[in-house]
Amino acid sequence: MLGYHLVMPTRKFEAYPENAAGPFYVQNDSCITYRAPESVAHDLVGFHEDPSGTGAKSHCYFVKQPETIGEIDRAVKAVTANCCGSFRYAGSDPEVIERLRRAHCEDAIDH
Repeated sequence: MLGYHLVMPTRKFEAYPENAAGPFYVQNDSCITYRAPESVAHDLVGFHEDPSGTGAKSHCYFVKQPETIGEIDRAVKAVTANCCGSFRYAGSDPEVIERLRRAHCEDAIDH
């Protein structure tokens, strides 16, 4: 369904290292501890807790790339729920791009 399994998309920005390989990612050093994306896509988005206890390095990341229509819907919801523009899509799937555009998330599309 989604062609990123064969070719790793080129990401426009550096991603947190915890992100799963694929087109959806959270941009490094730009996520805050809002956690709303995690609540709408708990199966796709995880949360890295800063081990220092200060929270300064805590952030969300994609633990899994979406593979089904339902997962794509939740990934798009996660992008729309983030408040700081750190959730990105680097893929070229026209269906996903259209879903992001309909959700007014054009700025999240890398290409």
